[in-house]
Amino acid sequence: MLFGVIVNERPNLVEKVSIMLDKIKAVPETKSFFIGLTLVLVTPLLFLISDLFPITKWIMISVGIFINFFSILFVLNAADQRHSRLGKR
Repeated sequence: MLFGVIVNERPNLVEKVSIMLDKIKAVPETKSFFIGLTLVLVTPLLFLISDLFPITKWIMISVGIFINFFSILFVLNAADQRHSRLGKR
């Protein structure tokens, strides 16, 4: 409480997600596609890393799901930008 006014400076989860999506949408089409494609192709290498280091398979699976979620977001963003650009012709 500051001067009798409640100050809520922490954004809630919905605001954080919308900020994250706005930042992903700001990435250009080709860069977004290549970032997503790179993340998709690099994810299987995590299982090779798990053989070298003592990391459980479940941790590697959850990290892989997390990385694949963001890679799909980048690829879908690139597809959306391409379709919206081509639809304007």
